[in-house]
Amino acid sequence: MDPTNNSAEARAPPPFDLKAYISRYESQSETALQRLLFLAHHFHTEAGGNNTSAITGEAFEMAVAQIKSTGNYRRYLEEYGAVETSPDNASTTNADQSPELTSPLRKNSVAGDQHPLSKNIIQYYIEYDPNFAPISKIEAQNQLDTLEGRLSTAQSHIMKESIRTALLALAEFHKKRGELREALRRVFRSREYCTSGRQHTQVCLLLAELSADLREWGSVRESITRAEHTVMGDIDDRLFHHKLRALQGLASLAEGRYYDAAKSFTSVSSDLTNEINSVISAEDIAMYGSLLGLATFDREMLHSLVIDGSFKVRLELVPDMREALRHYSRAEYGQCLSILQHTLKRDLLIDIHLHSHVPVLLDMVRDKCIEQYFQPYSSASLEKMGSVFGCTLKEMEMVVVKLIGNGSLGEGARVNIADFTLRVESGDSLDKKTRRRARVAAAKMGAHFTRSAEGMIMRAACIENCVTIQGEKQRRGGRARVGRPQMQEDDPEMVVDDDPEVEKSAGPIEMDGSDSDEDIMEIENPNEF
Repeated sequence: MDPTNNSAEARAPPPFDLKAYISRYESQSETALQRLLFLAHHFHTEAGGNNTSAITGEAFEMAVAQIKSTGNYRRYLEEYGAVETSPDNASTTNADQSPELTSPLRKNSVAGDQHPLSKNIIQYYIEYDPNFAPISKIEAQNQLDTLEGRLSTAQSHIMKESIRTALLALAEFHKKRGELREALRRVFRSREYCTSGRQHTQVCLLLAELSADLREWGSVRESITRAEHTVMGDIDDRLFHHKLRALQGLASLAEGRYYDAAKSFTSVSSDLTNEINSVISAEDIAMYGSLLGLATFDREMLHSLVIDGSFKVRLELVPDMREALRHYSRAEYGQCLSILQHTLKRDLLIDIHLHSHVPVLLDMVRDKCIEQYFQPYSSASLEKMGSVFGCTLKEMEMVVVKLIGNGSLGEGARVNIADFTLRVESGDSLDKKTRRRARVAAAKMGAHFTRSAEGMIMRAACIENCVTIQGEKQRRGGRARVGRPQMQEDDPEMVVDDDPEVEKSAGPIEMDGSDSDEDIMEIENPNEF
């Protein structure tokens, strides 16, 4: 669906400013590096396999600068496709036994400046530096030895505060070099040496942030739950719980629980701005909360939590999203979808957390707009609806059929193929059908009760006259009951019921409630009522 007919309200997105975008995040953070590399690959793919992108080159330059400043040689080798080999295939800590670092394995490029799409596209923008990785590895080993020595000294003196500080310093060292799992292990060990609420909050947030960088959302939720139940009362960070909600929103978004994510993001205080920009920025919270709220909240909740609530302060950071919400609140659904498709879609697709959910979320917003548009009508032309929402008649028909199938347009909604109109039955017609179903159900219940009463009367009469009723199989091979007269086949006064369904117990006859086809057709005949 492409709402081109409403492009007057929408405008093309402005040129992408990479420096302004990346300045939202903490300098030299793992999030900033991941986003730079994601943007580089995204714009390279968008430019095509035989072209280069200026934004991709700029993003790679900024990423390489950060990698070299932090000594993250492993990520450097990974991007260039270099091979890190070890003679014994085991990790070692001594400098003289360190793995050999080789040059990247370049694929044969095609003629001229053309090159195929490749995972290691950085080699087409920035030349590989063979000296960086070995030198950085030696410097990192020396620094690691120093930090390990401080930890050993603190452990020998059994000083809890010194041990905790040394472990956090080691965690920061590993985090800067992209060794996130090792950093996570160091932070987890430091929990044992926390003695105050402030220290517990610091450790819990570090665990959640590292898990988010690793995309281990189950660990993020576990860390948040542990923080909410184990942190002491003397917390000096008044935004601590709001930081947890922002991280909880990221985890819910990644797992596809959009409603829960919208609730988490919209509940974050507007006072939280750059305090957690090592993972998520204030602009991200505003964009995630407003888009997810538009896709999942009903109109009343959207106004109370997003448009008119405390969250509306954040909408100043995303003016295009604010305009889309304004059009939606005014029932100008075509303009709302036009802004989402033409102005905001690029920004949504370049977000590292949101890009894979964009098609689903935009479809949810479109379906919601169609439901709201048709709600006051009993009949609407599909062609006219297509012009409002900017799609062809065939596309609108497919969308409407899907909405009818899942019941979103209400009971009784139908598409008339003859004149391509969407119709819904009136309330009187639906009430008439409901009353008819109730009468049919009552008639079936009465017939079932009548048969059950007749069966009980017949059973009581048989018991009173000492009559035992047996089926065909039981008469042939069964044994007569002791103390009761056996029925004779040649007795003219005895009427034998060969129905095997009749029970031999003395209780009332149990009916299964099923009706024959003739009974159902006879009961459901509307002429009877």
